[in-house]
Amino acid sequence: MSLYDLRYTHAELAQAAREGRRPAPTKTLRRITSWQWMVLYCRNGSFSTEIATAEGRARLQGRLEAQRIRGLHHGGHDLDDVDIPPVRHRHGGLRNAW
Repeated sequence: MSLYDLRYTHAELAQAAREGRRPAPTKTLRRITSWQWMVLYCRNGSFSTEIATAEGRARLQGRLEAQRIRGLHHGGHDLDDVDIPPVRHRHGGLRNAW
């Protein structure tokens, strides 16, 4: 994978400060190989499939927890002691994939 990034060099920052102008960023090319992680850890080599599976699993767990709490409520139990886990953010899978 090739990613372009804009960075300021120390020399450019110093020269721009001396001349009283804004520094100009330098285009930097960064290259990494990420296929090894995909081959080793993803079932079919696709982030989207892994993320969709994780999101579906999280939604299912949320529904099951809501059904359990609803059942406690209908059963007449006190809901003050019920622990409701935080909702998993939908983009968490993408963020955790890196």
